[in-house]
Amino acid sequence: MKNSFLSLVAVRLKSKRLKEKALANLYKKPLILRLTERISQAKIPSEIIWCTSKNKNDNKLETLAKLNNISLYRGSELNVLSRFLSVAKKRKADGIIRITGDNPLTDPRIIDLMIRFHIKNKLEYTYTDDLPLGTSPEIISFKALEKCNKVIKDKKYTEYLTFFLKNPKYFKIKKYQVKKKLNRKDIRLTVDTKEDLEVLKKIYNKYKGYPPNLDKIILWLDKNKNIKEINKNISRNDMDFKKYCKVNKNINFLK
Repeated sequence: MKNSFLSLVAVRLKSKRLKEKALANLYKKPLILRLTERISQAKIPSEIIWCTSKNKNDNKLETLAKLNNISLYRGSELNVLSRFLSVAKKRKADGIIRITGDNPLTDPRIIDLMIRFHIKNKLEYTYTDDLPLGTSPEIISFKALEKCNKVIKDKKYTEYLTFFLKNPKYFKIKKYQVKKKLNRKDIRLTVDTKEDLEVLKKIYNKYKGYPPNLDKIILWLDKNKNIKEINKNISRNDMDFKKYCKVNKNINFLK
């Protein structure tokens, strides 16, 4: 496979809902290390890089990365896109696997499948939104990152990069269809609140730090509905409608 990809993990310690969640303990290790262990199981090789900010609050992440021989890049706190673009340009990557630092159950098998799908269809952006929240990677071409950098006026909105990329008028995009048994948007496996963390702790404790593939996790949660329901009423921490409208006004695509 000639195309080169980087696994870029967007992570900061500043969080409104759950303080320093990236360092939360998941079966004897910080969450961010558990995530890194899991995505490193992908068979298609890609360098894993933590992309964080220059804010002094994130010094702990740099220390942790050095202790564990993990590559780390520090850039703008608000302009997430600039972090991705700078690293991709420096490494001369064809594209990136975008992973969020609060999603320790991102599935390595899905990463491999989506990369192959992305390359086969010569896409600029590949996504899936049917998996449990907190388990989906995104594949973004270097070309798409450059396009976004040119057209997004207010770079603080690049935290919501997905909203810009899901635009077939300006990007060659396609949704990767997952198997029916994985189509479980009713399950929440991201870590944004104490309830989310409680669910993840139970999963990691059950499997002694090394959870199996996503389909097996889903089966276990279906058998243990009391655990699945711990965080069922947590709302997604996305933009509200007003912010979404603001973002759209900041798009300046040339026709």
